[in-house]
Amino acid sequence: MSKARRFARNVSWNMAGQIVVAAANFLFIPYLVRGMGQERYGLYILLNTAASYLILLTFGAGDATVKFVAEHHGAQDGRALKDTLRYSLLMHGLAVVPGAAALFFGAKLCALRLFHVPQPLLPQAVFVLRCAAAGSISVAAIQFAGGVLQGLQRFDWHNLVTGLQNGLMPFGAAAAVWLGLGLAGAASWYVVLNALAAAAGLAAAWALLHPSRDLRAGKGLKAGVFCAYGASMWLSVTAWVVTFQFDKIFLARGTSLSDLTLYSIPSGLLQRVQVMGVVVSAVLLPMMSELGGSQAHEELIRIYLKSSRFLLWAVLPALILLFVLMPQFLTLWLGGEFGGRGVWPARLVVLAKLFFILDAIPNAVVCSRGKPWAMTAMVWAQAIISIAAWKLLVPRIGILGVAWGSLLAQSVPTVIYLLWLHVGVLRLTEGQYARQTLFAPAMSGLLLALAVFPLHPFVDDWPRLFGTVAGGLLLYYGSTWFLMDDGDKRLLKQILRREPAPAAGV
Repeated sequence: MSKARRFARNVSWNMAGQIVVAAANFLFIPYLVRGMGQERYGLYILLNTAASYLILLTFGAGDATVKFVAEHHGAQDGRALKDTLRYSLLMHGLAVVPGAAALFFGAKLCALRLFHVPQPLLPQAVFVLRCAAAGSISVAAIQFAGGVLQGLQRFDWHNLVTGLQNGLMPFGAAAAVWLGLGLAGAASWYVVLNALAAAAGLAAAWALLHPSRDLRAGKGLKAGVFCAYGASMWLSVTAWVVTFQFDKIFLARGTSLSDLTLYSIPSGLLQRVQVMGVVVSAVLLPMMSELGGSQAHEELIRIYLKSSRFLLWAVLPALILLFVLMPQFLTLWLGGEFGGRGVWPARLVVLAKLFFILDAIPNAVVCSRGKPWAMTAMVWAQAIISIAAWKLLVPRIGILGVAWGSLLAQSVPTVIYLLWLHVGVLRLTEGQYARQTLFAPAMSGLLLALAVFPLHPFVDDWPRLFGTVAGGLLLYYGSTWFLMDDGDKRLLKQILRREPAPAAGV
């Protein structure tokens, strides 16, 4: 299968998984907020937040698993593949289990000191954090299995597992609320669901790896190499957790659980759009890692420019429509308070997500070329700016301060990162990047914004909202077709018709 078709197939599977999760959250979140109340829903948000902190204790083993499974499975190095799996299993288990035990027994202290949970809600907060601790062991197993599946480039199986994990979570939580079990029932469902998803992921990984037992021995993989790569990626993941999860700590400590809900639901929705960048980057990393030979640099540039353009074409309409129609969307979806106080924080987060998405393909480039430290430096700059801005702004302007901090943290390091990548790694001029990546998507986006903005005051019900979105997308992608070069048009036609694509890359 050509790289172009493999890229399209894997991105399609990843996108299908994200659409399922987004649809489930869109349908059930309003019911959960009404059924639990804003304060208890704030505790529900802390369920995934606490679990994500514990997964940091895998020290980058998930990312290392993706890279080395892809590299050594592709090279038919059976010994190195087995070494990769052994190291990954050890790193996924050695620290997460003790960390989960510490959270389980220290849940009350954590709720009081870290999240400043009010005394009337303390018993429920303790139960939620203990469920997060129990579920984190299964989440670590899912991450191990997911690393294997992505390394094998079986994104179909990977997305079936993550769709089970994330898509059924709001469904089961809503069922628990409907049955009268409330927050405790939703937290219990989190533990059960992750155990089921872990079993499914491990079974899929085992089945797909089983034929590899006959691979030739090879040279093997040293533990230090695996751990060093994992540690470098772990530094980046830690910074991402600071950037995208510590805002909840600042809100819970500096405002209230109600404000945490008011900010986190729109922000969580926008993470569904942000994930598109992660999806494409995850597909490209093993593909770029395979590149070798005298033409590797030229092919890397070609893949970088085409995939960056594809990513912008895919995400810009969603970001523009959300920015323009945010008051109407939040009011119709969640009610007047979200459509009032939540609008400008959400709009600033939309702008922040655009810069995050611009980082996605560069991250795949630097990691595939053995320079993960560059990504680490960039994301730690984002984390440091976030913490400093939140500490300064949240006590003064509340949830708006979190949004401003996120925008500052995403925009400034991203511009510097792109300049360094283009000059120092790809030897690419900014004019070339602007012409081949930014120009066409930006022109389509500008046309969409100019068309929709005058209409947004009249969008006051769901049919008008859906009609405006549908018309805007038709306009955007219609103009996109005319702005595409001949190569992109041919590739799109081949993908849609399932014809064999040229072997010259994405």
